[in-house]
Amino acid sequence: MSEENIKIAVHSGNFHADDCVAYGIISTIYPNNELIRTRDQDLLTQCNFRLDVGGKYNGQTDFDHHQRDFKETRPDNDKIKYASAGLVWKHFGEEYIKIKNKDLQKEQINFIKNEIDYLFIRYVDANDNGISIVDEEAPGFSKIIFLFNYKYGYTNNFGFVRGALLATDVIDGFIGQLTKYLESEKIVLQALEDNNDSHILFLPQKVAFQDVINRHWDKFLSIQLAVYPETNSEKWRIKSLNNDPKDRFSNRCKAPENWRGLTDENLEKATGIADVDFVHPNGFTGGAKNQKAALEMAKKWYETVNNFENNS
Repeated sequence: MSEENIKIAVHSGNFHADDCVAYGIISTIYPNNELIRTRDQDLLTQCNFRLDVGGKYNGQTDFDHHQRDFKETRPDNDKIKYASAGLVWKHFGEEYIKIKNKDLQKEQINFIKNEIDYLFIRYVDANDNGISIVDEEAPGFSKIIFLFNYKYGYTNNFGFVRGALLATDVIDGFIGQLTKYLESEKIVLQALEDNNDSHILFLPQKVAFQDVINRHWDKFLSIQLAVYPETNSEKWRIKSLNNDPKDRFSNRCKAPENWRGLTDENLEKATGIADVDFVHPNGFTGGAKNQKAALEMAKKWYETVNNFENNS
């Protein structure tokens, strides 16, 4: 298909997250496009793509899901029917990711594509098909896009394009996050392998370790604390791992009660360790001015908490 003067059709009237996401994906792949919002059949036949309109799905140019005989469901346990966002992502997601990051390998692209589909696109598809898997009154993505109809009006293209740009911003954010995850996974799993059965995980650089732990939960059951450097600083951090992969605010090993909320000299007196920096009042994280102090602090943190629990 020539990339010159591509015409992309979506339906007129109120726009939704479904058609905004679908258009955002296609318009990124074909940036020299003309958006046509219509239900007029004569105009639709003149377009190169028909998204969420036209009564046809072929996986190439037509991506509607409203026809009576459309029964294609998503490949996950929810059995949610595809909407146009999911159909377009199914066929063009790989190409979209390649545009955003040319350095990714095939298996990495497949991983990112599937994750974005599960973490984002399926919610859009569910909403458009009248399936509630989230609180529909909460300001989730689909709700936000629909509110654009009231802010910008639904009869012009400005609000729709704003919604499509927001959709691609979200997808691009996921691509960045998941690319970082793949980089982090190697580092964190290697750190675990080098750990020598310690309850403290030492990470030589700041990485998305919590996401890795959540995905490899059973491998980290004995780990209580993580120690890692801050970004662009000589300081180091200590953080309790979470108790539940679905609850990042739960904690396996909060700091000793008498450390919490202290900083600098007061914390040095309480811990007996030089160069410690702070402990959060809620006890889930703390910091030190250098690696040596952080490791010493983490060791005493773990031993103090576990000695207290064993003697109580």
